[in-house]
Amino acid sequence: MNVYLIGMPGSGKSTVGKKLASKIGYEFIDMDEYIEIKAGMFIDEIFQNYGEEYFRALEKNTLEELAKKDRTVISTGGGIIKDKGNKDLFNGICIYLNTPITELSKRVEKSNVVRPLLQKYSLAELYDERKNLYNYFKDYEVLNMDLDKSISDIITILEDLK
Repeated sequence: MNVYLIGMPGSGKSTVGKKLASKIGYEFIDMDEYIEIKAGMFIDEIFQNYGEEYFRALEKNTLEELAKKDRTVISTGGGIIKDKGNKDLFNGICIYLNTPITELSKRVEKSNVVRPLLQKYSLAELYDERKNLYNYFKDYEVLNMDLDKSISDIITILEDLK
């Protein structure tokens, strides 16, 4: 079984994912990093050179590939939920890291990650567009304000599934 982390840019998917995988003995994969390695370019370059539609196709192909794995924590891109069909590819549980917009803003401002869609849209606009999709995809929701608490909450969910 895999654990898929979904959420807005800055919600902590990669940070939580790495620590969670280490604690439960799973492999960790950041989908955006994985795509960058396979494509030989950064996400913002993919968007700039080929557009969002092309990136979403790469993302879906990557998800299909990673879904064949087992015992992996997968940090998805924030927009994985834009294609409702992606939900059918998740072979495990999907956890939505829900983070208030005020916290997301602080995290994104401090981050050095280039986020192509935030060049065109505000966090609030992206959140409004995506909130119902995150709810559609999630099996569980964790409020991610505190890293250790979030990881503990997810571990409790996983233990309850056993």
